[in-house]
Amino acid sequence: MKKTICAIALMLLACPLIGGQPWKGRFVNNELQIRLVIDLYEESVNVPGLDMFGPMNGYVGGRGLYNIWYITKFKIIDDQHATMRVSNDLGSEAQAIELTFVNDSTLTFAQVDGNVMKKVVGKKLKPIPTKIELKKP
Repeated sequence: MKKTICAIALMLLACPLIGGQPWKGRFVNNELQIRLVIDLYEESVNVPGLDMFGPMNGYVGGRGLYNIWYITKFKIIDDQHATMRVSNDLGSEAQAIELTFVNDSTLTFAQVDGNVMKKVVGKKLKPIPTKIELKKP
């Protein structure tokens, strides 16, 4: 009986590990050519151009996006919701982001407070939409 109880307890402890880690991965918006690379469980992401700081929890970048935005602070609310604070590579601008999973491979990325991220279009900087959808490639 004790062995059965111990086995069940071990399986229950292992279930969260088997279920995956929703806040880890690479997500992209192909239309805007923006990517979000995150690992909110440990600092394991090398941010392009910021290698001298070592691994971080992630970043937002992409073709034409003005600056690399790296994660400075985050909070996992549950498996469906998280918030994070990002700063540009110069440290001069910051943005609060809300992440919400729509399903296993799609999440919404909503800029809620701070400087709006901008993208180079032609020879001008234009703000990206404050709410975009990102998918696992």
